[in-house]
Amino acid sequence: MLAENQRFLQNHYPALWQQWNQIQHEQVWPQYEIIPSHAGLPTIQVHVDGRPLYLHSKYNPEQEADRLVEQLQDKIKSCDHLFFYGIGLGYHIEKILSMFPDKAFTIYEPNPWIFFRFLSYKRLTEWPIQRLRYLYVETDEASRRRFLAEFANALEVNVELIALPSYERIFADSFQQFLCQFRDIIQSKRINLATEFAFSKRWTLNSVMNLPTTLRSPSIFSRKEHFRSKPVLLVAAGPSLQEEYHHLRYIKEKGLAYIFAVGSANRALVANGILPDAVCTYDPQAHNFAVFWDMIDKGIDANVPMIYGTSVGYETIQKYKGPKFYAVTSQDTVTPYYLDSLDRSEVIDDAFSIAIITLQILAKLEANPVILVGQNFAFRDNYYYAKEIKRGEKQTAEVLEHERHGLMQVKDVYGHLITTNESLNQMRLLMEHYIQRYSQIEVINTTKGGADIVGAPFIPLETVISTRLTEKVVEENWHVSRQSDTAQAVEPKIDNMNRAMVDFIKGYQDISAMFDELAQAAQRRKEGKLLKLFARFDEQFRRWTNNDFFDIYVRPIVRVDTELLQKEAHTIREEKDPIAKADKVVRSFRRYLHTCQQVYNEMAPFVQIYLHPKLTREEPGWKRYECTSSAFHYSGQWHKKEIKIQKQSSMESDVIGTYYETNEPNATIKFTFKGTAIRVIGARHADGSDQLQIMIDGYNRKFSVKDRGVEGRFSPQFEQVLFQISGLQEGIHNVEMKLLGDGTFIFQRIELVG
Repeated sequence: MLAENQRFLQNHYPALWQQWNQIQHEQVWPQYEIIPSHAGLPTIQVHVDGRPLYLHSKYNPEQEADRLVEQLQDKIKSCDHLFFYGIGLGYHIEKILSMFPDKAFTIYEPNPWIFFRFLSYKRLTEWPIQRLRYLYVETDEASRRRFLAEFANALEVNVELIALPSYERIFADSFQQFLCQFRDIIQSKRINLATEFAFSKRWTLNSVMNLPTTLRSPSIFSRKEHFRSKPVLLVAAGPSLQEEYHHLRYIKEKGLAYIFAVGSANRALVANGILPDAVCTYDPQAHNFAVFWDMIDKGIDANVPMIYGTSVGYETIQKYKGPKFYAVTSQDTVTPYYLDSLDRSEVIDDAFSIAIITLQILAKLEANPVILVGQNFAFRDNYYYAKEIKRGEKQTAEVLEHERHGLMQVKDVYGHLITTNESLNQMRLLMEHYIQRYSQIEVINTTKGGADIVGAPFIPLETVISTRLTEKVVEENWHVSRQSDTAQAVEPKIDNMNRAMVDFIKGYQDISAMFDELAQAAQRRKEGKLLKLFARFDEQFRRWTNNDFFDIYVRPIVRVDTELLQKEAHTIREEKDPIAKADKVVRSFRRYLHTCQQVYNEMAPFVQIYLHPKLTREEPGWKRYECTSSAFHYSGQWHKKEIKIQKQSSMESDVIGTYYETNEPNATIKFTFKGTAIRVIGARHADGSDQLQIMIDGYNRKFSVKDRGVEGRFSPQFEQVLFQISGLQEGIHNVEMKLLGDGTFIFQRIELVG
């Protein structure tokens, strides 16, 4: 049996096979013995400090497993994935897997000697291996952390940890370490999933809306020489901030360190007469600009540079008037596509907190030291923020009811226990991760009464001032451009993206046609044909997803759907029956395609109507007259339509484009213009009319807006030149456009020379 299991490991888990070879001759084996229980079934006896302890009951291991399953039944029913910590001889695992045949599972064994004892007792192939997602045997803490990072990356939505009770007693320290890390990873994944559900579309939309500003602005990393080896205060809005205003005012007056305000901290600083050297922001939500409202309202923003993550709420960028510097965030797929000069090493990982974003920026600017102020990561005297920060209906900085979810206690900088919540604790853990990553910079925590931050020793700010901040380092005009930051030419990228949008629709149609072929072949039970179709389908789907529009605009928004599809695809690959497999392919992938098509319809108009025109240099001599101009006289039934950015119900939608549409024969637009050339801009579509007439000074010409490639389920292709003529005589011209037959006509504007 042992030899059989070894062959299985050698074929399927070679790393475990190598592990076995490394330890099979070690002297530890006598500590772990398989002995018979009173009922005759084997158990494992572990010798700890001279005492024999048992992994399973020394009386009846199967009855013990039955009792454990009975206790856990309800939890097991409600989860998607079972994570077994401790295999022992597998009694409980075997029982649970037989009772719940639909559950995927992972086996994690923290003790290699116990695992290899198990291999001499039970054939792994007798278990439902097709449901086994991970089989892992720990070797040290580093291996545990690596595995948990991998597991978190592919984590199911709902995981239940099932620890063999004897492991909790016998290996208590090891289990507690694992449990803390496992809980942190589950919490982090849940927060990430919730964030992705909430913001996946918004991140991309913001990046689109911000790109024109980004291309005209300097990167913050173009100012590295001002911050290299200089102290920077990273000032957050935690409740301890109110103890430091007099110190911050002194630092500002003497220019002893740069002051970067993150999140709401600018409000508290400005209220106390302290103007930060920069404000930092990245929150994708529409209301993010409100944290700067005091500065905007008083006109203070004009004098304070803003460092923004490129996926920040676009409303913030539009409303804030001061100098702007960008840092590309990892959630932004748009800017890297259009910005040729981007240094990929300067992309900032998205994070739970603007403080963590700013810490990364400062590390890449080579600032040193970074001094944390007001970074509590915990409650203090029932306050969540510094007292100047008013929010919610009660306009208070105190802890709100929803912030009491997931309360826990952590150590503060003095070694005492303080209260925090899951969200703040995850931020602290992530900051510790980045402090460790950027170990070349010194991080000092001056937050009195805040949570202890590993890697950032606590030193009171007054001590830091007296020992470290002893001379002026701030250059007040660091943000002033010595040369203009001009936008690059992006026309080639626009042309490529326009072609990709056409290819996206064509690829969608090809794959939809394949669904029909698969369904028909399955219905006629043509298994040989199905096998060929599966290979063709894989190639077509791969080509379709290897498309610039999909990559830049669709993939980031459907990331959660993609993760679910990948899990379904794993199950589909294991299906041996071609008929059943075809049904699963059609159901899963058709649903995914429909989601991607909806995203195309939402994003394509923003790209065509807003982004590309904003990035294109206007041709000299051409003037534009939008469809809403009073110069146009519409007759017949025309519908005014708007491309809007929808927001939460309390906020008004932003209109980013307007057009007029008709499908009524003989509907007309009349206008006059002075010039020598004219072109008509509108949309093409499969439903567009091929019977349109334009009459200029009595001369009739025909044009078409039909494009059979853009079928009915897709949004029209906007910003198309529908008609163009030049070489007209100087003077005033009378124009009438008319829909003569069936189909629709979408009109956006005219462009003129003259």
